[in-house]
Amino acid sequence: MTLGVVLTLGAVTGSRGQELSGSVTPASGGVVLPAVPENWADLPFRLTASQVVSYNSNISSFPIGVAPVGAVVGDFNTTTNFGVSTRANIENQHLFLDATFGVIRYLHDVAFNSTVYSLNAGVDWNVTSRCSGTLGVALSKSPGQLTEQVGTGVNYTTTTAFNETGKCAVSNGYSFLFNSGLSTLTNSNAQNALNDSRNSLIAAGIEYAKGASTITALASISDQNFTNRTAVGNLFGLATETDFHSFTLEYARQINPNLSVNGLIGLVGVTSGFTLALPKTLLPIYTLGARWAFTPKLALNVSASRTISPPTTVIANAEQSYNASVGLTYQMTPKVAVTAGGSVGYSTGTFTSVTPNLSPFLVSTQNNYNLSTGVIYSMTPFLSAGLNASYSERVSNHSITPQDIVTVSLNYRPY
Repeated sequence: MTLGVVLTLGAVTGSRGQELSGSVTPASGGVVLPAVPENWADLPFRLTASQVVSYNSNISSFPIGVAPVGAVVGDFNTTTNFGVSTRANIENQHLFLDATFGVIRYLHDVAFNSTVYSLNAGVDWNVTSRCSGTLGVALSKSPGQLTEQVGTGVNYTTTTAFNETGKCAVSNGYSFLFNSGLSTLTNSNAQNALNDSRNSLIAAGIEYAKGASTITALASISDQNFTNRTAVGNLFGLATETDFHSFTLEYARQINPNLSVNGLIGLVGVTSGFTLALPKTLLPIYTLGARWAFTPKLALNVSASRTISPPTTVIANAEQSYNASVGLTYQMTPKVAVTAGGSVGYSTGTFTSVTPNLSPFLVSTQNNYNLSTGVIYSMTPFLSAGLNASYSERVSNHSITPQDIVTVSLNYRPY
């Protein structure tokens, strides 16, 4: 049904904006009904739809040799998504809404069937010509990937967030920054649920922009309350509340139309419980990235980072990660694009004294590897199809967890 809807919509929107109706139809009694917008692009909202069919060789992320007898290891699944987005201007304020709703269905292991969604709504605000920012709320539910979760099993992550960002220009390219937010994260899988949390953030800094260069200095405090550790915190040496104090300096530059670079250096400290005092231990972090378009058809993206953040792939009070990635995009023809990429990562728990009572598989260091390639075919400006294949591998405590995923997708996205 979804494929039929997508193909029908794509057929009637094969060009940038096909005519719907430019006529005004008189009704009985001489009343004139308003005209329907002449183009799809003139509608006050945008509709999107997608159908994705995938085969996952290891849906429950079982390490080699440990799958229970009779368990479904590989399975097909489909994801059907529908979306709507709209924009509106009220005086100098810009309201926005983007929402999608989807259904995931497995062919055999139907216990993992679920709904997924995302919603992002708010206002891009302006006060005078100097101050602007964004105030919004975001809700989402999505399946976790192999390199984004702990242990085994299918995991769905649900997040709610209320965020504010603001910037006020001072003079000569200088601006004050102020950001804040409240968020919650919950996991459907019991192992991942030990990292469920409620987070509050406050940050302030200074930005200097001149020409194609931008320098940003930011200081922030993030309070992380782990909401599912009350009963096990002391037994396993896990904190129920941690604070992340970070101090960063970021630089971004558009060297020319084909080359852009960005970098970040900083220090992060973690304390047990909320405090404004400077942590005794500060660890360095960094991020380096570049995008280079060799030719009008070929582009390269590279990045490397070291981060200290709330835990996602291990059970800990904080997680230290090293990651490096590279990606290539080749626009073979105006309608066909080919992508290829790879990444390698290393993660370990930090600022944590975990007792042997917890499985080393959940708390030890992890190495993650990923390779992917794909092709995207734009059938019309609104309708595209894709074929993607990826291989992921997680190595932890002398166990290897491989996963192959092949995906076919059809997407309807008007301008």
